[in-house]
Amino acid sequence: MKPLTLDVKFTAEILGLEPEDLRMLVEKEHLQGVLKIDQQWRMSVFTIAKLLNTTPEQLLEFLEDFLFGELMDEVEGDEFLSEEEARKVYQSALAGA
Repeated sequence: MKPLTLDVKFTAEILGLEPEDLRMLVEKEHLQGVLKIDQQWRMSVFTIAKLLNTTPEQLLEFLEDFLFGELMDEVEGDEFLSEEEARKVYQSALAGA
């Protein structure tokens, strides 16, 4: 299953903001979809998509492509990583995002 919330640091990066600037935006705009889960602040992909004037589906597809590209860059010269191992790493990265 695709995650429906993202941590504050990653959310700020997506929006091109510093985490503190994101916090101020949340307070100023009284944004809905900001949750505290296990002592960590997270933002709903629905809220992020609304801020970016896109759909949650398009946002999640973009994030998947972005994260997959980053993983490919990390293992580009790694001769010891099999295709199956790469898939596991990619899935764990998606679960963590």
